[in-house]
Amino acid sequence: MAVAHTNLRRLPALPLNPRIIILNMGPIFVWSAVVASLLTQVTASSINIGPLPALLALVALAFGIPHGAADNLTMVHSLNWQGWVRLAVTYLSIAGAAAFLIIAVPTIGFVLVLAMTVWHFGTGDVEATQELQGRAPIAGKFRVLYALALGSAPVLLPLTSPAALSTVVSLEPRLAAIYSSQVTTITRAIVLTLIVGTIVALIDRGDLRGAFELFTLAILGLVVSPLIAFAVYFGFWHAARHTARLALVTSGTVSIRSLADVTKVGIPSLVGFVAILTGLTIFFGSEAFTGTVLWIALALVWGLTVPHMWFVTRFDNRIRAERRHLNRGTNQNNASLIE
Repeated sequence: MAVAHTNLRRLPALPLNPRIIILNMGPIFVWSAVVASLLTQVTASSINIGPLPALLALVALAFGIPHGAADNLTMVHSLNWQGWVRLAVTYLSIAGAAAFLIIAVPTIGFVLVLAMTVWHFGTGDVEATQELQGRAPIAGKFRVLYALALGSAPVLLPLTSPAALSTVVSLEPRLAAIYSSQVTTITRAIVLTLIVGTIVALIDRGDLRGAFELFTLAILGLVVSPLIAFAVYFGFWHAARHTARLALVTSGTVSIRSLADVTKVGIPSLVGFVAILTGLTIFFGSEAFTGTVLWIALALVWGLTVPHMWFVTRFDNRIRAERRHLNRGTNQNNASLIE
């Protein structure tokens, strides 16, 4: 009896595209956090989140910290040692002044930092997502609308949750003058209206992925405990995309090696974060995560984000201009070929 042998051609393995992995990592972690929050009932109304969720939040925050310490990669020209000294003094002076404003006048400092944070996260995610997908920059009024929605979803929605309201006021009682249930309710309604309008606009533009991602961030902000929601977004969404974007600009490609090259620049900041956190825990015990100590620590972190935002804004403007020029040249070449 003859046995027929069929030669089956093995299909080639599909290469893993780091850009796709980075873009999909954020939504995957966000929806995992949403499901875990619903199963454990550690939601946006939970004041006490327990040690394990708090630990996971710290891990997510630690994962995102190095991206903020790679601001030198956003610069066009390298510096000599004198330039680095001037840059460091300027950077720390701006951060110190911002932190002092937050501590001394929290009602003004907190609002200003929140506004800057919303714009920073929103514009950063708009630019990173477009670049990683190889799309042309978004311009005009829609970019402003899109950026405000993308920044408000992971920042303002968690901060207007019941848990955040009681926690923030307990950390800094002077914020009670501007941070009340009425204010948070109105803010949340405005943000949700902005998000819904932007989702409709994205669908109308044919950007279904953008609409899904904005919806995902809105669910994160509405459902998950504020600390966990921000940590997951910061570490596995915003920081990951910014790191991939820096890798693309500095190396011309997004690969494991280029991502590692960008990340290692920020490793000292991560080591410093762990060391400071450990020192505060040893010295203050559980009080390190409550009251005045935590508020001062948050003010210092927010202060450091101010010069970081300035660097990234300059970087955004430069890359957008370069990409617009490149796209304009490509369109002209295509037109000449058609003619």
